[in-house]
Amino acid sequence: MTAEAPDPRTFTSWEDAFQYPIPVVRKLEQQLRSNADENREKLRSLVGASYRSLLDTAETIIDMEVRMEHVEGTLARVGHNCNSTTLDRITSSAVRLDAHIRSRDQERYTFASQLAVLRSSPVVMTRLMHSAGSYLSIAKVLVISRLLHKALSQSADKPPLVDQLWERLLSARRRLIKRIEKRMGTSEGDYADLVESMCAYALITSSTPTDVLHHFHKIRLENSVKLLQHGSDELAKHGTSALRLCIQTCLDTQAIFPRRLAESLAKLKAHPLIQDHDVRALHELNLDIHDRWIGEEARNYTPWPRHDELQRADAERILHQWSRQAISAFLKGTKDALENETRLKEVSSLRQDLIETWIMSGPRMAGVKSANVLDDLRDMMNNHLEDIVRLRSQTLKTVVVELSNVLNSPTLTQSSGLSLWGTYPKSADISNGAQAFKSTLVNIHQGRDNSVVGIVSAFDAWADSILEVKSIVKSMKEARWDDTFADDVDDSDDDDLGDSKQTLLSDDDPRLLEEATQEALAHALQNLGKSFGQIITQVTECDDGIDVLKICFVLRVTREIGERIPKLKLQDRATLLATPFTPALLKPLHKALASHVAHPSMDAYAKALATGLKSKTDSHILWEGNPALPAQPSPSAVRYLQSMTKAMAAYGNDLWAPLAVEEIKSSAIHSVLAPLKTNLDAIKQLAAAPAEDQKNEKINGDSAGAGEQKMDTDAEEQVNGKKVVATAAAAELRDGKLKQAVFDMLYIQRFIGNPHHTPDAIDEMVNDVDRAALDENSRVRLRKSAADYAKKTYLLFALLA
Repeated sequence: MTAEAPDPRTFTSWEDAFQYPIPVVRKLEQQLRSNADENREKLRSLVGASYRSLLDTAETIIDMEVRMEHVEGTLARVGHNCNSTTLDRITSSAVRLDAHIRSRDQERYTFASQLAVLRSSPVVMTRLMHSAGSYLSIAKVLVISRLLHKALSQSADKPPLVDQLWERLLSARRRLIKRIEKRMGTSEGDYADLVESMCAYALITSSTPTDVLHHFHKIRLENSVKLLQHGSDELAKHGTSALRLCIQTCLDTQAIFPRRLAESLAKLKAHPLIQDHDVRALHELNLDIHDRWIGEEARNYTPWPRHDELQRADAERILHQWSRQAISAFLKGTKDALENETRLKEVSSLRQDLIETWIMSGPRMAGVKSANVLDDLRDMMNNHLEDIVRLRSQTLKTVVVELSNVLNSPTLTQSSGLSLWGTYPKSADISNGAQAFKSTLVNIHQGRDNSVVGIVSAFDAWADSILEVKSIVKSMKEARWDDTFADDVDDSDDDDLGDSKQTLLSDDDPRLLEEATQEALAHALQNLGKSFGQIITQVTECDDGIDVLKICFVLRVTREIGERIPKLKLQDRATLLATPFTPALLKPLHKALASHVAHPSMDAYAKALATGLKSKTDSHILWEGNPALPAQPSPSAVRYLQSMTKAMAAYGNDLWAPLAVEEIKSSAIHSVLAPLKTNLDAIKQLAAAPAEDQKNEKINGDSAGAGEQKMDTDAEEQVNGKKVVATAAAAELRDGKLKQAVFDMLYIQRFIGNPHHTPDAIDEMVNDVDRAALDENSRVRLRKSAADYAKKTYLLFALLA
């Protein structure tokens, strides 16, 4: 369509007309011609008006005609030059000229552009990595840089800068791969970021989808194992994270492979990398300038990944293989991580978290049977809990070691010397119910010095470490689990599972742990008894003589530990553990202590009995009844019992348990029998002489009457198989001492005799006393009087009562 012609009258010169296209110029020509014709008519009408004006007009018309001819000639030449042949020839000439110019400068410009883009690439990649940019964009830049480096390396005059830039690119590539692997190794983030990272990895390593899948599984498996190797500070957290990572890997694999990854890889084929919008948006590369100079290979390179190489069936097969491998590695890694873990609560927490995680998400892990994995988890965690309990039970030997160290220490002192009234300061703290004050008094009364308290504290610490299982067992029993496994149609073994998870996890597992704990405790106490047996043998059968301080120390330790053994049970109704400190084990200690305490008192009593034979004191005034009989023991008998009681108290009232008292009574009764029998025999011979000597004395007398009178008052009797003659006074003295000795024997028997009141050696000696001196009624009265007086005075000898 021809444009509207302008008004020629507005032109300042004739050249203005040729600024328009040829059709417009032609129209201007027509318009001018039309105007000229009109002007001629006007001139004819105006000739008459002004001749001079007409002449000027004529000249103007002539001039215009000349110019019009010039314009027509010019327009003719323009029209001739505007044909298609001429234009093609001109265009071809221009192209040849441009090709000549480009061929002359192309090599120089190409080298400069390639070097400029290659030099900017490491900067761009570093910036994107620091700003958490797209890994795929970084990978695209890396591929373009690799093509540029290849082109520059083929140049004959390659500068050293190219190799330096390549080293920087390789470093950036390694950092990029590490970042990609880090993103692939974590379960955080969405699928889009994960797929983009996989595409970037496939692009820079030329990997197929199968290679990417294998590498993805490898990274996830390594990270899962590394989580279990973080140490024991947060074992439960890392163990649970490792299991969740394995489960999430299966879910990610099913969601990404093969469809999502294939679709993302296919998009890389849409256009050359240099035309990618993200790449061209990187202003450091200046691709709008360098695009046409960077070379055909780099400008036209289009990735061609084998996006459809991996099929769904192959992906599922690879996933199933990896799942079995991952669970196996997880179980082994967890077991290795637990090797040095001795904290029951940490292991119990790990067990709780792992089983809960597996029950909630484990059935979604393809390729493994959820019931089998659950059983493996249970067995592994239960076995380690039992191992910890057994290991802790074995540490009871530290109590024996500490006891041996104290016994071998020269600083062992007597504990019973402490006073209840002088050991506690007046300014002591009596707050909180005076617990500290009462504890101090109990410790003093029980003979708990620092050595005893130290060993008992070691036992208490051991017991607390074992009884920590109580809270673990309680938490296991109180846990509530689903009664059915998640849908796992491929696991036919789940149908054969006889017990629900509730029964397995909250009944069977705690019961097994309890049984293992009780067994470990019983074995530890059995070994403790054996060790104490060896120690008791050492302190009671020492070649240098017994050390009573060591015996007392061992007795106190066994008593304190023995009192704590009944508390070693996980349930209130559980069967009590058998104490290793049996009477047979402790008997050597009690026997040695009793012998050490009883013999000095017996020796003093024997001397007192010998001294009493020489005494002529008449104590009949204290006798009672008719006939008069002793009603209270002699001072020597009281001093004997008092001496033995003081000796017992000197080593501590806490030592005299019933077994120890029985031993000291047995030792005392056996040691005192000989002195008592000797005393009885000596009393029977008191003031008596053989019959022949008495007859000689009678013949040699001053008068027969006196001799006859003496014979009338003498009496013959048998003493130790010999016939003796005793005077009346001597017989009376003898009978009095004999009755007192019998009373003393019966009195002493009340404290050191047979506790079951069965006949013993003292009863036999009492029964062997001459019935003429002590009839049966007298014996009954003496027994009753001795029993009554013993009741009155038993508090004086409370340790023996």
